[in-house]
Amino acid sequence: MACDSTCQLLPDNEETRKIGIHKNQYKEVASVKISVYYDISSKLITLAALYDKRTSDLVCCLGNQLSKIPKNVISVYDRAYGSQILVFFHELYQSKFVVRLKLDFSNTVKKFVQSADNEVYITEQMTERAYKRLETFGIRKSKQDMVSYRLVKVMLATGEMEILMTNLDKTFTVSDLAELYRQRWGIETCFFCLKSFQMLGCFSGYSALSVKQDIYINLIFYNLQTILQIEADKQVKELSKKRQNQSCKNKKSQNEGYKVNRNVGINTVRMYMKDLFLLGESEFINILDKMTELFLQSLEIVKEKSKERVGKMLRQNERHHTEKNYKRGF
Repeated sequence: MACDSTCQLLPDNEETRKIGIHKNQYKEVASVKISVYYDISSKLITLAALYDKRTSDLVCCLGNQLSKIPKNVISVYDRAYGSQILVFFHELYQSKFVVRLKLDFSNTVKKFVQSADNEVYITEQMTERAYKRLETFGIRKSKQDMVSYRLVKVMLATGEMEILMTNLDKTFTVSDLAELYRQRWGIETCFFCLKSFQMLGCFSGYSALSVKQDIYINLIFYNLQTILQIEADKQVKELSKKRQNQSCKNKKSQNEGYKVNRNVGINTVRMYMKDLFLLGESEFINILDKMTELFLQSLEIVKEKSKERVGKMLRQNERHHTEKNYKRGF
């Protein structure tokens, strides 16, 4: 599961500001942070919670989400989550993790970056900042307590170095860990779909209750569409394999395969939403077949993974602001 959060501006009024605010030197507006755990393999949102925009990403996941992660699941995090506290809580709940660190995360990491080692096992004392922060969770620790983790170096195709921290043992090689982290990008695609295709920034009401309902309904809708596309996705994989095995004279026609166009698929789900809940079993199956047929009519080419993502200017209107995620992955 990949863990990350995204922020969303809300219709600004006194009631919605109780959910959360974004504040700068000029003004403050209603804003919420949506913390999500995302199943990379099934492409489903498994856990979600709303927090004040000013709450750190790490505190969001430690609050009430990490304790619900099964022990046989590997959690994957970006650099905002790097901390001794994350190591401590995963050991506390006996679960596994992989997190990307900044190259200047700590003196230990700096020393590792400058060394010739590709991986190293670290056991070190807990920092004052870490054990004092644990006190806010009702956990008493001191600098005499130790934390243990593994550091590995990953060299990107660009020649850049990335550092991963994990509690997985040597059965997971450096390349395995790099692949695990690379797949974290699925959660960024999820956020992009929620904000751009499903228009998460457009709300049906101004009250705090309406805003929360709209956010959770969007998350549920995303999962529903993913489930309804399972059969179409299977057929698209077969089509892509068949297409790649065919000889192609024109190199420009070669591609990474196909996938269902999620933006077009959203309208298909909306069109049949009512029928999915009201029709009987036999009619329900017929509707699924019709939807699969429509999904397969709206395929798009899978873009090259190495292509650089370019940030775009955001369009704003009176009270809605749809934000987009453009981050660099492995």
